[in-house]
Amino acid sequence: MTSIKILDSIKSIEKKVNTAIAQEANKKIKKNSGAIQDRARAFAVSSLMAQPEIASLAGGELAGAFGIQVQTSVSAISAITSSFAQSIHSEVKQFSNNLQGGIFIYFQPDNFTNLLSLPQGHTIYAKGDLHWLQWLLERGDEIIVAGYDYEASTGRGRSGLGFMDKGGAFRVPPQFSGTKDDNFISRALIGKAQEQAISKILMDVLK
Repeated sequence: MTSIKILDSIKSIEKKVNTAIAQEANKKIKKNSGAIQDRARAFAVSSLMAQPEIASLAGGELAGAFGIQVQTSVSAISAITSSFAQSIHSEVKQFSNNLQGGIFIYFQPDNFTNLLSLPQGHTIYAKGDLHWLQWLLERGDEIIVAGYDYEASTGRGRSGLGFMDKGGAFRVPPQFSGTKDDNFISRALIGKAQEQAISKILMDVLK
């Protein structure tokens, strides 16, 4: 019977194995980091576009309530999705010999600065400026205009979808209202389905 004598210590063998794994992992991640970022962006934008707020801004209740004309709504949605997509980026941290490292995907900043600075998120009136995107993202059910409420009516108002009528109080409709911790942007990114989708992207690209 042939016997094999191992001269290296267990610790030395472990270090060599970890080094080999780290080198291989670093090569694979470096090669595929761009694809991971692109696919993460595509998924996130698709998830955002599926949010009911986007459909409503594109000619529904929110467009009418915020006085957003059709052409303006197209521009606003495009600006929001573009800024949202550009905020998504990946960062590669090289694996060390103790296998610490990996690829990190960063999504929309939680202060929403990139979105709140968009000029397309405003409706300018003769009497002022309605920063409707801020109301939609942060202000929840706070009253926007006291003494008036929105009435849907085709062909009327700034948007051609409705007008402000006396009585009541105008606020973001409850099904769309958002706060800093829970709004249509965060809902596009957070959830079990979203986590599974991102995990699948990583597994598909790195397998």
